[in-house]
Amino acid sequence: MSAMRARAWALHVLLLASAAGCSDPAPARSCAIPQMPICPDPAPSYATDVSPIFQTYCVRCHGPGGVEFNKPLTTWAEANSRYGAVLQQVFYFCAMPPATEPQLTDPAQRAALLGWLMCMAPNN
Repeated sequence: MSAMRARAWALHVLLLASAAGCSDPAPARSCAIPQMPICPDPAPSYATDVSPIFQTYCVRCHGPGGVEFNKPLTTWAEANSRYGAVLQQVFYFCAMPPATEPQLTDPAQRAALLGWLMCMAPNN
């Protein structure tokens, strides 16, 4: 199995495992995975769809001077290298953003981020 196909398969399995919702016990947090194909066509754009999401919800902590600066999400390369962790933390564990930070509740933004992750985080 090629590395790309193995990566896609691992994400697919993770998505299926988390499709029932999230393990977050806080009922006020909604982090259920949007209903969508594995990789939408066209894939959401990092530059226009995903980067603004990271800038709004992630970079405060995952950028220079943030509490998670060692796990930066300020560029495509950084986000791409952590896309599996982002998928887990946002959609599976519902741990990000932390409950004390603004939440990613907009369905269109959630779908764009998930679609981009499921398309293996292209630099588009």
